[in-house]
Amino acid sequence: MRAWARISVFFLFLVASTAFGFEYRVTGVGGEVTVQREGSKRRRVVKGEVLKAGDTIWTARDSIVTLRTENRHYRVFPYSLVELKDKPVIVWGKLSSSPGAEFPDIRFYFYPRPAQGRTLKIGLRSQSEALLVTSHIRNDNGYKKEVLFYHLEEGPYRALTGFDVELLPDKYWLEVRAEGTASTTWIVYPFYLKASRYGSGRVYIEQQKSSLFSPSQKKKKEQEELGSVLSSLSDEARWKGKFGYPVKQPVVISGFGKKRIYYMNHERSMTRYHRGIDFKGEVGDPVFAPGDGVAVFAEERITTGNTLVIDHGQGVFSLFFHLDSISILSGTPVKKESRVAEIGSTGITEGSHLHWGLLVDGVYVDPIDWVKMNF
Repeated sequence: MRAWARISVFFLFLVASTAFGFEYRVTGVGGEVTVQREGSKRRRVVKGEVLKAGDTIWTARDSIVTLRTENRHYRVFPYSLVELKDKPVIVWGKLSSSPGAEFPDIRFYFYPRPAQGRTLKIGLRSQSEALLVTSHIRNDNGYKKEVLFYHLEEGPYRALTGFDVELLPDKYWLEVRAEGTASTTWIVYPFYLKASRYGSGRVYIEQQKSSLFSPSQKKKKEQEELGSVLSSLSDEARWKGKFGYPVKQPVVISGFGKKRIYYMNHERSMTRYHRGIDFKGEVGDPVFAPGDGVAVFAEERITTGNTLVIDHGQGVFSLFFHLDSISILSGTPVKKESRVAEIGSTGITEGSHLHWGLLVDGVYVDPIDWVKMNF
């Protein structure tokens, strides 16, 4: 055989092999599943037919479809859109891949409605096998944030994350990959981030405290120290159930998310968003732990005064600012409603009050949600 002929035969074999690898035989259909090929109309998928790269599959509320390639099985679950290429690519919905025809039953939940300044709880449950879960949230404007899942003792995998008060209201995607021993499941969930209205207010700083706003090496060091504490994550969820208020009679004098305009010497100095809640209180009034945890920081800082941080576990931290005194040492375990500090007026503040900030997955969120809901 001449060289050019051998090359032609090899090329045809390669093309045929590649094309075969891109074919998907429909091995099962439940409900109404539709497919569209480029340049053609959408039509119903039937069992036994062969789909090819370039086809797009839609499943509806109660529909499902299973596909088979030369060495892999796939299942497209309800409410999904999948593009067939050399491998199926999920646009939204749920897709599982397995070397056999069995697929794990992985259930997904997601609440409450995502909004600026709010906490989001994401859950997966699998009764068939242990999973390695990786996830992130992204949008089309360059935002991307990793979301950490933790395996709880009672079985489900849970992630808690938050959305900053200044994060752009936009369309986002939650993308989850759950990898088992022999199977992998992808979940892509699109959502819109709701804008929140938190209002605005003014803060007047006394002249003798104006020097606290000046940059310094000490301030920088304090920021680095606190940042190191807040980046050390515990795998254990130390809290249980809803949080409690950190004061006996909670009266909010400045709510979460408020746009605050600072004035020094009657001149506008800067604008900040309030990433916490201020409660009314007199110097010496008791402060209580809102949930079980461990004190991981108990120090005086320039801007926040006497500062206490409680690690509730799995990336959830309570931060208390402007305290008069702290009743416990760093490293001390605390129980919900145990006394941990006293209200004060230290650091940058107009007067005596308690500032409670709640950090979830590196984002400050509204603590009131944790008093009202069980995360």
